[in-house]
Amino acid sequence: MATIRSGLVRFSPWRCLVWVLVAWMGGLAAVPAPAAAAPAPTHLALAAPDRAAGLTTIQAFLERKVVHQRLADLGVSPEEIQARLPEMTDEQMHAVASRIEGLQAGGDGIGIVIGLLLVVLIVIIILKLTDTKILVTK
Repeated sequence: MATIRSGLVRFSPWRCLVWVLVAWMGGLAAVPAPAAAAPAPTHLALAAPDRAAGLTTIQAFLERKVVHQRLADLGVSPEEIQARLPEMTDEQMHAVASRIEGLQAGGDGIGIVIGLLLVVLIVIIILKLTDTKILVTK
C-alpha cells in the first residue's frame, strides 16, 4: 500500500503492474474486434439432419426414469410427447438430438477448477498489494 511520508508517495512494483494491466485491458476493450466470415465446408452444408437417428436419440432420452418422472411432475404425459414428436421438423429434431448428445450427467467440473484458481489468484494479489504476510507455525 502506498504510504505518505513527508509528501512523497512510495510505489510498489505490484501497484505499477496493476495499473499497467488496467491500462492494457482498457485499451483492448476500446478497440472493437474485426468480424470474420467464411463459407461453410461442403461436407457440413450437404449433410442433412438424419430424422431417424434424431428420433431414436430423443426417444432413448425420454425413456430414462429421471426424465420420465420430471416430465410427469411438470404435467406432461407420455402420450402427449409421442403425439408431438412426429410434428417436429427435421431441423428441430436435429437440434434437440444434438443437445441431448451434448449433455453430461454430472457436468465436467472445469468451471469449478477455473473458479477456484481465480479466487486463489485474487487472494494472492490482494495479499501482495497490502504487504500482508501469512506465517504458518507448528
